[in-house]
Amino acid sequence: MPVSQPDCITCGACCFGGHDRYVRLFPEDHARPIPPAALTESDGTRFMRMQDGHCAQLCRGPGDTALCRIYEDRPTACRAFRAGSFECNVTRRDKMQLAEVFRAGGPPERPEPPHPVLPRVA
Repeated sequence: MPVSQPDCITCGACCFGGHDRYVRLFPEDHARPIPPAALTESDGTRFMRMQDGHCAQLCRGPGDTALCRIYEDRPTACRAFRAGSFECNVTRRDKMQLAEVFRAGGPPERPEPPHPVLPRVA
């Protein structure tokens, strides 16, 4: 069942990632005025810094909203992520619960990894 049409200002699900190399910066991003504290580097490649499982530039806005501190200067990878796209809907399906908790002011919770089902020992 498809999720409702997203509104990027009230969502934030796409800002949640499973690792520190979630949002890679491309050469064209180096000219953007992204604060150095918002970045991290690994093996000579720059990435947006992650914090508590989400981009560190994600912040809570008024009401139950999630805002990007650098939206006007956001990286190419973020600009390419279009509201309502296939990727958006998959991300919303998988990470909306994290975004909802974040927007509501609670701590972002990381989902527990699935536990393997072990055979019963007789």
